[in-house]
Amino acid sequence: MSHNKFDRRNFIRKTAAGAVGIGLTVNKAFPLTDQTEVLPKIKDYRRLGRTNAMVSDIGSGVPYSESVLKAVIASGVNFIETAESYDNGNNESLIGNALGNIERESLFITTKINTSLGIGASQDDIYNRAEASRKRLGTAYIDLYMMHQAQSIVKVGDKNFHKACDKLKKEGKIRFRGLSCHGSLWWQEQGGSLEDILLAAVEDGRYDVLFFPYNFLDPEMGERVLKVCKANDIGTMIMKSNPIGVFEGYERVLSRGEDLSMFEKKDYETKKVQMEKARSFFSKYNMTSMDDLKKGAYRYILSNENVSTICCRFRTFADIDLYVNLSGKKLDGATAKMLSDFRESMGFLNCRIGCNRCEGSCPVHMPVGTILRYYYYTQYYNEKNNPGNGYKELISQNPGACADCAGECEKSCPHNVAARSLLLDAHRILS
Repeated sequence: MSHNKFDRRNFIRKTAAGAVGIGLTVNKAFPLTDQTEVLPKIKDYRRLGRTNAMVSDIGSGVPYSESVLKAVIASGVNFIETAESYDNGNNESLIGNALGNIERESLFITTKINTSLGIGASQDDIYNRAEASRKRLGTAYIDLYMMHQAQSIVKVGDKNFHKACDKLKKEGKIRFRGLSCHGSLWWQEQGGSLEDILLAAVEDGRYDVLFFPYNFLDPEMGERVLKVCKANDIGTMIMKSNPIGVFEGYERVLSRGEDLSMFEKKDYETKKVQMEKARSFFSKYNMTSMDDLKKGAYRYILSNENVSTICCRFRTFADIDLYVNLSGKKLDGATAKMLSDFRESMGFLNCRIGCNRCEGSCPVHMPVGTILRYYYYTQYYNEKNNPGNGYKELISQNPGACADCAGECEKSCPHNVAARSLLLDAHRILS
């Protein structure tokens, strides 16, 4: 028993390091020289729908440093995604600075504007913000300009956004338009599920590319949308592709009988049974690292030919080795079985982003899906500050509601997610 605990703790330490990133010291492994032959290379380029652009199957989402981004591009990644809201526009500037003398036509650059909360007050406002983004990116044109976080079917047809895009496209300042969606902000604006919003965007006919969550934990919705996009020649970008990493903080749950602050006593027996399944999973696969799981999660997506590109966050040079080496890889039977077992054993610790089916049962109308998306950022990307600021606004009316709740969200969740427990842990971290 003690040996198993030691292995498990070792696993947690390693996975935590992987989730946080290896840090600045890894830069020494890839000195900035012209000898780019040391970098792994992209092996597969896919057609991005009716844009006809051939983009790397592994794309860059939210670059973290100029030096890493330059190496990412040198590895053959030609799809770069950002947004005006990332670091208050500074992420766009970072990309612009990194491009330097790189041939512009060799890259496909995407940025996004957040109009979901009424920020885009007019056509002129959106036009001017697109121009500001273009200038920060240091480019004559933006390949793909996207509506960021569309949260309702009504928002899909935003007249100001489309009029601004029409003008920008006519002037040659953008080439295509797209839409991203995490799901409905149902407590502010009723407007359908994630799938409803995405299918409305397809039916609208003006969107060339869609950006949405898709992973092996709950693939059915994503696969339906991917098929419809393929039939309508719409390009697809995938986010939230790796749901692994939310469970590192649960090591103490494996100690039978241990008192847990995040769980009330009445919940403990249920959670104990679930975490014993987790123990069986790690034991079955003799896991000391989650690398195989992480790689398998991406290979699952790459095996779907309807996916155009996965947006991966390259934070360190080590990430280049991880992600670019996945290019062109497909899922094998053994890894598929491991992912299936993970879904059965550990799926209760991962909210299916965009599902939102539990929220209608919350007695205080808590935005469960959005809170647990912020929680995902803290667990997988180690990003606490920006999500935390948004969290404080979300819970301002009911800051402690989940602590005394009977867990109606858990009872109504079709995936048996430990939603109340995750909400309590999110509150501990984000507040």
